[in-house]
Amino acid sequence: MRRRSVLGLAGGAAATLTGGALASTLGGESTPDAPEARALVAGSLLRVARSVPDGTVEAHGSAAVNRLVREGARRPDAVALADPVLFEGVCDQATLFATNALVLAYDPDGPHADAIRTDWRAVADPGVRVGRTDPENDPLGYRTVMAMDLAGLGGALDGSVVLREVDLASVLAGGRLDAAFVYRSMAVQHDLPSVPLPADIDFSDPDRAEAYADASYDLPERTVRGAPIRYGVGVRTDRGTSWARRLATGTDRLREAGFTVPDGYPRDVPVG
Repeated sequence: MRRRSVLGLAGGAAATLTGGALASTLGGESTPDAPEARALVAGSLLRVARSVPDGTVEAHGSAAVNRLVREGARRPDAVALADPVLFEGVCDQATLFATNALVLAYDPDGPHADAIRTDWRAVADPGVRVGRTDPENDPLGYRTVMAMDLAGLGGALDGSVVLREVDLASVLAGGRLDAAFVYRSMAVQHDLPSVPLPADIDFSDPDRAEAYADASYDLPERTVRGAPIRYGVGVRTDRGTSWARRLATGTDRLREAGFTVPDGYPRDVPVG
C-alpha cells in the first residue's frame, strides 16, 4: 500500500455539496468518476464526519471498521478511527487530529440521578440501568471495561445493556437507561448531563499513559492496552486525501462537537 499523508498533500477546493448521506455502497471499488470520497468512520465521529464536505460516510465501531476493511467487505477512500492501533492492516500512516475523555452520562429525570451526580460509582448499585457499547466492536466498549477494571469495579457492568455506539446516547436521552459510559463529545453533541470520571481511568491524560496500560482487553485478533484516547484518519486512495485533510484540520468543528484538539495536532504518525 502506497504511503499517503493527509498533511503532506494539498487539499482541493471545497465543493458546495456536504457529506451526510449514510453510504450503503462502500463495499464497491473506488472509481475515478465517483463524485465524493467514501469514508468509513468510528461511530463517535459520525456527526462531525457528516459535516465534512465532499464525502459519503458510513459509521461502525472502530474495531468493526478494521475488520470490514481487512476482510474486503468495505473499500473506503478514507478511514477515521478512535484508536490508532486499529489502523494496523488498514493504512500504513495515520494523522492524529483529536482526543477525548470517557465520562458517565445520565438521565437527569431518572430515579438515580441525584446519586450519580453525587458519586459516579452509584452505577454499581442494584437497579441502576447502565448502558455501554460492545468491546468487541469499538474502543468505547473496551475502554469502558478497562476503566472499570482500573477502578476495581468490574462488577458494575454486570447486567448492563450493550448497544451500538451510534445508538447509545439516543437511548439514554430517550429515558430507557439511567446512565451510560460515553465519550465527552457524545454527551456534548446529544446535550446530555454527565459527570467526569477520575483522570486515572478516563483515558484523557497523556501523563498517565503508563498507568492506563495496566489494563488490557483481548479482541479476537489482538490484545489492546489502555492508552490516552486519540482519534486518527488514514487515507487509502488519492480521492480520500482532500476529505481526510478537511476532517483533520477542522479544529473549530471538532471543538464545538466536544473533542479536544491538543497543541501540535494534527500530526502524522506511522502505523504498527
